[in-house]
Amino acid sequence: MPPIKSKDGLKSYLLTSRLLLPKEWNIAEGEIAGVQGVPEALQILERRQLLTPLQSGRILKGETEGLVLGRYKLLYRNASGSFARVFRASTVDDNKVVALKLLRERWADDPRTVASFEREARICKKFVHPNIVPIYEIGNEGRFHYFTMEFVEGGNLRDFLKIRQQLSPVEATRSIYQICSALEYALTLGATHRDLKLTNVLMSSTGIAKLVDFGLAGAESPTQAGTSDDVQRALEYASLERGTNAPRNDPRSDLFFAGAIYYELLTGVSPWPRTSDREERLQLSRYANYRPLHQVAPALPASLVKVCHRMMEISPASRFQSAAETNRELRAVLAELGEPVAEQIGQGGKLQIGLKPDFHLLIADGNRKRNEILRQYFEKHGYDVTFVKDSESAFSRLKGNKPPDGVLFLADDDALPVLNIFPQIQAYARSLKVPCVAVFSAEDADAVKSKVTSTKYGATMFQPTTVRDIRLHFDEIGAVTR
Repeated sequence: MPPIKSKDGLKSYLLTSRLLLPKEWNIAEGEIAGVQGVPEALQILERRQLLTPLQSGRILKGETEGLVLGRYKLLYRNASGSFARVFRASTVDDNKVVALKLLRERWADDPRTVASFEREARICKKFVHPNIVPIYEIGNEGRFHYFTMEFVEGGNLRDFLKIRQQLSPVEATRSIYQICSALEYALTLGATHRDLKLTNVLMSSTGIAKLVDFGLAGAESPTQAGTSDDVQRALEYASLERGTNAPRNDPRSDLFFAGAIYYELLTGVSPWPRTSDREERLQLSRYANYRPLHQVAPALPASLVKVCHRMMEISPASRFQSAAETNRELRAVLAELGEPVAEQIGQGGKLQIGLKPDFHLLIADGNRKRNEILRQYFEKHGYDVTFVKDSESAFSRLKGNKPPDGVLFLADDDALPVLNIFPQIQAYARSLKVPCVAVFSAEDADAVKSKVTSTKYGATMFQPTTVRDIRLHFDEIGAVTR
């Protein structure tokens, strides 16, 4: 598109592209009438925070293609790689903020790369876990391939460390515990991460670690990863597994690199020098010969050092054999550090993260036939359960003198009553730090996502989902907030 030459042309473009709604243009129209040209009009729109510098800069250059994709408009660029860029974006109708990952145009004509990009989105769209960034929508418009996900206010761990230098033992251990919880959950759906590093862990403003970028999770071989960037990302995993005769996609490989993140969070330095040199990254000795943690940070508790070192054992047989086993030891470390995580015995005697037995869960469900099933399941996992028949009653309880510790709204039979009040519920729940979950049918997904953005204390899920997925959300958020 050629650069816009007139203010009328600018107005026409902004409204037809949906970068601005008519009511937004009207806010600045009088002021714009008093200036000469398009650059001055754009300055006014920026000053009034109706446009962002990214948007106005592209409009001035005539590079407007792709500023609006589907029902999303790009606001700012957050991150950039040779494979894709991540933008802060918002819906055009109600300005709900999301993160939008956009495949670079240079790869749009490469079917393998497009397939790799879409595979990442499909894999992550299945995940419903508080420590994995959820995927909302997958789309494409011509040469533009994208998907949207939760926008995490905060930043990645690398940026976080640049500010903090290093984390306290409690903070670092809590973060690794959450990472391992996400790895354990992903493995139940058949996925390993295969690209664990500081930039692929986001730290929310409330201190919750969330995994992002499972782009290599479903590739059967490095050549299926899609791009040279992907193959470079796979090198460290491939070097570790080949050098130790471990199977490809070994879940213990993720634990090794989670241990490396733990090491860096605790010390502020990487266990091995960073390099882009391919030959160096292929050497197993690079990963085996790191300076022991207790030499770098002698004041760290011995139990913590022991866990980190075992996660980073070069022999897979000497590492923890699962994320669940790792988290059992991390729970013990957290207890020693004065921040115990509640735990309980679940089905088959398996130790699981859980809530205190007095956690009061209120369930709003008009389908009485399943109430007893839900009661038995949640009580078996340590919950005190109460039922009400509708969302209005649940909301009243939430606003009462003794609010519940969590609320579950089952709206898969009738979405509208819950959808109409859920934004208010989210605001109230956030102020009380009470996790709320609303479960809708798959058929209502578009209507729900157009009106509600899933949040930490006001999460949305869609059928088919499992009671276990719902419980895991309450387990994680409830354990953090109680």
